[in-house]
Amino acid sequence: MRRRARLLLPLAALAGLLAAGCEPSAVPVGGRTVRIEASEYRLRPQNVTVRAGRVTFVVVNRGRLIHNLAVERIASDPDTTPPTLGRSSSLHPGQTSKPFTIDLPPGKYRLVCTIGNHDDLGEHGWLYVTKD
Repeated sequence: MRRRARLLLPLAALAGLLAAGCEPSAVPVGGRTVRIEASEYRLRPQNVTVRAGRVTFVVVNRGRLIHNLAVERIASDPDTTPPTLGRSSSLHPGQTSKPFTIDLPPGKYRLVCTIGNHDDLGEHGWLYVTKD
């Protein structure tokens, strides 16, 4: 019984943090270029922080399937398709995208692979844009 209690305590603490709305940790980008690696149902880094302004994205496909990256504004209505602000081309394994640049004001944006059901399988993340 004690063993189960030792396992449940950390899970309860994690659930409390998630319920409190804590943001996941994000990798800060010092420059103006965000580099993302896409692979089977994962973006690395998954969560990124960058300063507002013109931001350039470069995507590398490290997986065995075709992947891409889209930067989406968060939809105010969950039943609508979120507007895409910028997107890479579809990349075959080992390919690197041509850079694409977006002018981003402060806010929270979604990073997502739009191929098939990759988003549903976990190939998404967050972009946090902060004031200069």
